[in-house]
Amino acid sequence: MTRNIEFKTSVAVDLSGLDVTAKKLQELVAREKPKGQHHMKYTPMDLRAARYRAAGLDPDNFPSLLENINVPPVLVSRMTKGGVGKTSCSVNLAAALGMMGFRVLLIDADPQASATNLAMGTTEGADVEHHIGYFLLKKDSSPDADLEDALIHVYEGGFFDLLPSDITLAEADASMVTAVNSHERAHRFFQRNREFLGNRYDVIIVDTAPGTTPIGLSFTYAGKAAGKIVSIVEPVGDCIRALESLHSNLHELKSVTDADISMEIVINKWHPSLKHVKDNMGVLYTKYGPNLNDTIIPQFSGFARQMDPTNKMSCPLVESDPTSVGARAMIDVAKSMIRSFGISHPGLVMNREEGA
Repeated sequence: MTRNIEFKTSVAVDLSGLDVTAKKLQELVAREKPKGQHHMKYTPMDLRAARYRAAGLDPDNFPSLLENINVPPVLVSRMTKGGVGKTSCSVNLAAALGMMGFRVLLIDADPQASATNLAMGTTEGADVEHHIGYFLLKKDSSPDADLEDALIHVYEGGFFDLLPSDITLAEADASMVTAVNSHERAHRFFQRNREFLGNRYDVIIVDTAPGTTPIGLSFTYAGKAAGKIVSIVEPVGDCIRALESLHSNLHELKSVTDADISMEIVINKWHPSLKHVKDNMGVLYTKYGPNLNDTIIPQFSGFARQMDPTNKMSCPLVESDPTSVGARAMIDVAKSMIRSFGISHPGLVMNREEGA
């Protein structure tokens, strides 16, 4: 079911990325508090409108602000090891950006469908019309007329849409092994649907399966447009070895396709009191310092609760508890991705301070 997202003033000021007071934000939103509402509640559309007004633009003319219809920035989340929190981070990143007023498409490219369940707030799975595997196996170069029908609207207003997954995606993954130029399939999907995607979204996030799968490799190759993918890593020995494997995988892809793709690494599940964590942090900074995101996500119990299979009404932490330590870290990651991947609104160039 599509959710109507609202949040209080302090959260809205933080999410806006604007250096403004609460009073100024309400002026930029340009609407009064509804009668009977004790405190002002903000929506993603409010924050989107505030950014336009802060730039001296009319937020009621979004369509006229479109200049070049092209594929929006694509953030591909990949890791060769499971259990590092990749899916949790991908969904929370999508939710945070959606709450900020960016129009987000999350593609669940993992047959486990964990991203689908967390985004929808259910453990019962989705009624999947078509998953990404169906579109990747298409040979037609014309736009996919059935793409819109395959989407699930998570947030009202188009701020968070989902292309869901289910277990049958594993069959498509197996079929990709023998598909001609399989590594190009995700790139072709984006290109043939660029007008639809460019009109509808400000950013696309892809949550891939752990390991090295044909679909994961295809989306990795599609990361050449951004020049990098996003890698979530836990500061423990086996995760660092998996990161080395992914790094080697990117070098191999470059040797075969000439696609120069790096990693933006987000450290997750950091615990300052554990010696092995401190030691492995040193290894990460030594080996991958320039690739590390500035934000470190701490070990936080709220992330485990949102993925608990016994919790039948879960949702992303940034939505359920946006002021918690874990959620604030994810919001900071989202702000860094705005800068790093050049995420913006049509007709509006975000400067480096916005979202900082």
